[in-house]
Amino acid sequence: MSDDIELLQQRASSQQEKFDQVTAVVDLAQARFDTSAAAYEDAVRERKRVASALDLARKRADRLAKEAKRTKKLARGAQEDRDDAEAELVEKHAARDKSQAKLVKAQAALAAAQAKAAAREPAAPTKNATPARSGTARKQPAKKAAPARKTPTKRTPAPTRTPSTAKKTPAKRAPAKKS
Repeated sequence: MSDDIELLQQRASSQQEKFDQVTAVVDLAQARFDTSAAAYEDAVRERKRVASALDLARKRADRLAKEAKRTKKLARGAQEDRDDAEAELVEKHAARDKSQAKLVKAQAALAAAQAKAAAREPAAPTKNATPARSGTARKQPAKKAAPARKTPTKRTPAPTRTPSTAKKTPAKRAPAKKS
């Protein structure tokens, strides 16, 4: 019996050693599992963060694309408005220059007519000395200028129509002025 007990003790101690080794391996595997589980949780959190950042970036990109389209349309409209304003400015400058030329011509005609009228009038007679009055001298009323005469314009004779062209060409109209 003692041999049986010794044999059982050896077997028990051998099994204890194996159990201790397996327990150590299980502890190592548990530590590895805990580490890999923590790494997995970190990776899942990072994936969710990156995915939400991607969604946000896509939304921002879509919003910026819409805003770019809107500003492009706005710029195109502003360009057209600026071009229209520039064309109108050119027209108004031309109208002002034309009006200024007409004014200069009218003023020159008026000055010529006044000079001509002044040359036709006899020199003003000299007044005799008048007795001194008390107070200030009265102001003489201004002389009215003769109405300005129209300057003669060149007249070109109207082209004579032959019977062959009399009904073929309609009269041309002047283009309408823009205001």
